[in-house]
Amino acid sequence: MNILKTVKEDSSIYLEAEFAGNKVYTKWRAYKVGELPKNFGCLEYETDVEGISEWFNYKGYTYVRDNR
Repeated sequence: MNILKTVKEDSSIYLEAEFAGNKVYTKWRAYKVGELPKNFGCLEYETDVEGISEWFNYKGYTYVRDNR
C-alpha cells in the first residue's frame, strides 16, 4: 500500500511504498501545468538531459520525482 505524506514548506510529497519487505521513500515535487520542466514527457531528448517519464496527478498538480 502506498502512503502519501505532504511537506508544507515546499509543497512536495513523500511517497512511502513497500518493496521486498522494506519501506522505500521517494520525494515528489509539485508543478502546475505551465511550470513543468522542459524535458517532461520527453523520453528521447537531443541533449545529455534525460527525459521525465514518471509522474502522477494529485489535487490539480503534477508531481515529478525530485532528484535535487
